[in-house]
Amino acid sequence: MTHCKVHNVRFYNPEPQPIRCMKIHYNTKKLALSRSDASVEIWNLQNTWFLEKSIVPTTENFSIEDLAWCDNRLLSVGLHGLLVEYNLSKLCLENRWAVTGEAAFCLDVNKTNTKIAIGTEQGYLNIFTVKEDGIYFKKFLDKQEGRIISLKFDSTGEFIASGSIDAIRVWNVETGHAIHKMTTGRSEANKPTIVWCINITDDFTIISGDSRGKLTFWDGKIGAQIESYQSHKADILTICLSSNQSSLYCAGVDPNIINYEKITIKSGAPKWVRSIQRKIHEHDVNALVLLENKLYSGGADSYLACSFHPPKTLLKLPPILQNPCVQLAPAAKRLLLRYPKHIELWNLGKSKDVDVNYRGLLSLNNEPKKLLELKRVMKNYENEEDSEGIICTAISKDGTWILYSTIQGVNLFQFIYNEENPILLKVDNLEHKNIPCLCAAFTSNNKQLITCPNSGNLLVYQLLENKASLLQTIETSNSFECITFLNISTCSNYLVVGDTKSNILTWKWNGKKNEWLKYCKLPRYKSPPMVMALHPKTTNLVVVYSDSKLIEYDLKKKEYTNFSNEFEKSDWKSRLYPIRNITFDPRNKNNIILQDDSNIIVINKNLSTNKKNKIARTNSEENSLEKSSEGFEISLVKKYKHLAHLEWMEEDELVAVEVSPLTIMEQLPPAFFQNTFGKK
Repeated sequence: MTHCKVHNVRFYNPEPQPIRCMKIHYNTKKLALSRSDASVEIWNLQNTWFLEKSIVPTTENFSIEDLAWCDNRLLSVGLHGLLVEYNLSKLCLENRWAVTGEAAFCLDVNKTNTKIAIGTEQGYLNIFTVKEDGIYFKKFLDKQEGRIISLKFDSTGEFIASGSIDAIRVWNVETGHAIHKMTTGRSEANKPTIVWCINITDDFTIISGDSRGKLTFWDGKIGAQIESYQSHKADILTICLSSNQSSLYCAGVDPNIINYEKITIKSGAPKWVRSIQRKIHEHDVNALVLLENKLYSGGADSYLACSFHPPKTLLKLPPILQNPCVQLAPAAKRLLLRYPKHIELWNLGKSKDVDVNYRGLLSLNNEPKKLLELKRVMKNYENEEDSEGIICTAISKDGTWILYSTIQGVNLFQFIYNEENPILLKVDNLEHKNIPCLCAAFTSNNKQLITCPNSGNLLVYQLLENKASLLQTIETSNSFECITFLNISTCSNYLVVGDTKSNILTWKWNGKKNEWLKYCKLPRYKSPPMVMALHPKTTNLVVVYSDSKLIEYDLKKKEYTNFSNEFEKSDWKSRLYPIRNITFDPRNKNNIILQDDSNIIVINKNLSTNKKNKIARTNSEENSLEKSSEGFEISLVKKYKHLAHLEWMEEDELVAVEVSPLTIMEQLPPAFFQNTFGKK
């Protein structure tokens, strides 16, 4: 990659939202994750882990205390006292059921996916039944004293173990009575013990973690304690078991993740012994899940971490929203930043003129300037004003049209900027504006807006002065599962739409008929796409799938390019971090630039033989050859940490949006204080 001017944007600082709970769907290898702002993320863990879908918070669903998978349904409970089901195709709330006992803290589903148990503030344990036509309330068990904070079905589904203050109870689901009550004891007489987490093995051994930092094993058949360990120096908040139930991990306010292994002693009796310890997080660990040999953890620091051995590996992803969270208006040199509940429009800085051969930092004539901040304010359950979560955003190439969508619908604005009197006009006559859209894009000629409503189909709007009229409805109801990609070529003639099931369809603009016509469909691949982009010069479509397969498809010829076929034979290895974005060097049509959390990967498609082992080195870049092959070369640029977005703006200008790790750390609460050897 040759030298260029780089706009290093470091004013994008989304507030880190702690991870509250995580649950894995083992059949599909999907990880559901909720954060403290009640947003839900669906991560695909089949190959390279990546954020597949996001469900934004609403004023109606403002709290998520626990999550659960019920077959392919995703459920949650919260302080609003509702059982909530999510629609994973429309990315919104599907159904809600009231729960007896006010706020709900915990949720579990039996192994056959026929019963749901919910623990509440007033001590009611609610049982719901799952049928083909829906979910129905069945009964609640005997009321207990105090709130139910944790619960778990046994392997048969006939019994439930629940944790509360100073006690663990074993319930018979059929009779509704507690058959055992096991008291935990207290470390201090006036300080109650809170049982934060519970798990059950197939032999009915109940494992609990409590506020004393003790990991305790109980015999659920007779209601007696087997053994107890002072595992942590503070509250244990989460426990996870391996698939063979011979290993467990626990962590909490004391963030050390400690492993216990089940062994057989000489007498033949099983015993749990302490094994390895992992130091991954500095703050509270709220959730642990184990998939095969990979341990996923998250908590108050808002990072999602993956650790496994062998080889000893630790991967951590920062709390950055799903792409596109940053969008560029290159003609106006403006930047649209999406936050969880608002958007910001910025003017980029303008540098002084320097010699072409100059290398280093450029002083600015004009500093970056915030032009606009937009959000949608609603009334919450207490009749207080609260902001709605932003689902998607879009900005036209000239920066005059801005769109954002919430669960209440689409908001379209025309922005006319002058320093003395900037004007923001809302387009009120937009058809279907009350339907939220999953993604949207403007054509490069700024004449059309294409949106993807979560109700299905694509809507094409004609843009005129200060209004937008519906031009065409593109039928897609039977083609896609959940649209996550919407790309329009620079020439405004090709439209590419993709979903999480690897369906990728294209349409071509017909000027005579004044409509988009179905053009072609790419071969469906076994893995879902992580990212895709259209080359501005050649209109070739580049797609990177979750198993790191990279393809280049020629839309004009309707076939894979020669480079794509050659690249498939190469030794390009599966990457540990997901690819966030693809951009292209407008000065060299043979360069494909990929970007992940901290690396920029430059693929030169047409490298001559006498140059293929040469790499230019500069003071501002650290390049290392990852692979050379006949006809192409892959090089790596390691300059950034938490790179949210990378995109070319003009012939010699590149925009790199970085979220500083230090900025994230500064916004976190204090970590658990521990005295270490040699320090006070």
